[in-house]
Amino acid sequence: MIIPAPLPGTNPNGTASESAPPTAARATLSAAAPAITYGEFAAAVKDALRDVHSPDLLARNRLLRDGLWNFGGSAGPQELKTLLCETVHTLFGNARDEKLRRILELTYSEPFLKQEAVADRLALSFGTYRRHLSNARDRMARWLWETSRLVPIQSQLPLAVSPTAKGASAVGDTEAGPATGEPATPRLSIVVLPLLNIGGSAEDDPFVDGITETLTTDLSRCSGVFAISRNTAFAYKGKPIDTRQIGRELGVRYVLEGSVQNTGERIRFNAQLVDAESGGHLWAERFDKQRGDLLDVQDEVTTRLARTIHIEMVAAESHRAARERPGRFDAVDHTLLGWAAWNQNLSLDSARQARRFFETALRLDEHNVGALIGFANAHMWEVNMSYASDDRAAQIRAAETVAKQALALASDRAEAHVTYGTVLYAMRAAERALREFEFAVGLDGNLAAAHAYLGLMKFSLGRARETRAHVAEAMRLSPRDPLLFQWHFFIGVGELYLGRVVHGIESLRKSVEINPNWGLAQFILAAALALAGLLAEAAEVRAVAQRLVPNFTIARFRAGAASDNPAYLAQREHLYNGLRLAGVPEDRDG
Repeated sequence: MIIPAPLPGTNPNGTASESAPPTAARATLSAAAPAITYGEFAAAVKDALRDVHSPDLLARNRLLRDGLWNFGGSAGPQELKTLLCETVHTLFGNARDEKLRRILELTYSEPFLKQEAVADRLALSFGTYRRHLSNARDRMARWLWETSRLVPIQSQLPLAVSPTAKGASAVGDTEAGPATGEPATPRLSIVVLPLLNIGGSAEDDPFVDGITETLTTDLSRCSGVFAISRNTAFAYKGKPIDTRQIGRELGVRYVLEGSVQNTGERIRFNAQLVDAESGGHLWAERFDKQRGDLLDVQDEVTTRLARTIHIEMVAAESHRAARERPGRFDAVDHTLLGWAAWNQNLSLDSARQARRFFETALRLDEHNVGALIGFANAHMWEVNMSYASDDRAAQIRAAETVAKQALALASDRAEAHVTYGTVLYAMRAAERALREFEFAVGLDGNLAAAHAYLGLMKFSLGRARETRAHVAEAMRLSPRDPLLFQWHFFIGVGELYLGRVVHGIESLRKSVEINPNWGLAQFILAAALALAGLLAEAAEVRAVAQRLVPNFTIARFRAGAASDNPAYLAQREHLYNGLRLAGVPEDRDG
């Protein structure tokens, strides 16, 4: 079983490296190498870092002693040292990870410095330094583990939480092992080819090239994505393109190609996602933007494209796994299948289906950050966005446990903070939840979901007038997001809380039109219609909602209030009245 890890060319936050993966890191497992667990491998990497300046000690390291690495027959301490140094610069060579790179370099490249001295030099408390060092070492070990193609005898990483047993997946948990010793192509691997400057002057070249480079960076920050560096991609600029050949040469499964056309007042963007193995087009989009501040245009375009491309790659890889490895899924497959289910028209049933995939992934690898985040999100959807949980406290505890695990493994990953924020929301810790969402925006200002949840928190804290602006920013960043229906819902509820029922109905209708499978939006729309005096239509919508979430009651909805803010609670009273008028039962006996 391959243990999921940050794929080559990225770190767990998806930040791009500006150089190709180190040559040594592409080494493959020797046929005679013994099996080894990830814990043993990580310990060997830690020991190698500690002994990097001692050839005699490196020679006795398990990575070399047991023949775990094959450097073309020349495995030795110098090759291992080169591998470690190149990996540090590859994984942590970008601006965002400069602190982690400096921590590793000062800790292991200057062996006469004590750890306390390293912390002082970096102006960090010793506890913060130790956490960063542990995080950096783990990221490095897990990346090397994935690229080395090591195969353990069995998973020794039991699930650290006890999620609902009813959701156990029937899908096979084993991985399709490699048929040959060749390194497998990373699943979410892509190269962004230099975009064509159509009909523009040479003065437009920097703008077009900037879009290519920024899109590469934005994609590489997406979870699990391996994006080829811009330096490598630009070697293909101006050359005839055979996407299948490029895929083979660069070891990627996907190629993004496109063009930019400057027509004066407008700029037209075309993008196509291509399967590098078959050459087939998987997705294409064309859209126009008014010419304005070019950097603002560039940021908006690349953020929009990166989110959509990531979703399309996840869907494509989940289909590939089902087609090529039925019944033999590994942890990464289960995680991708979970996110593919999540990105569909989300409903109570699809959230539970996604949770089963994430749960199985975690049984195979408890350190899979994407599965931890997804597992917590799925629980919180049932608690916060469906009000269907029959054991709310237990689901909150399970989500809190895995959300904290995700933060411990990837504290600088914005999605993990968003997920923990939703847990705090369920715990009625509204101010803390708000801070988590604000912190997520600080880590990644282009993360649309963080902006949307800020809007949710504003009306949950009696500040409904601020909701629309936050959600509008999310929509600007990701106008075709799979969660767009939820964001219209946030605006609609905010309008209801401000007493603007007609405007609330307008946004709630949009939510229901985009995703008719979400019961909560149907219930709140029914309440809004009833408050507007449209009782017959309200009853029809309520009946649809009850088919989607049969156990929804006003009592459940009341118990899910996110804060004790007096203005918020008073506004919810009007909503409870609308639910009553629409015919929603007060409780299970109502």
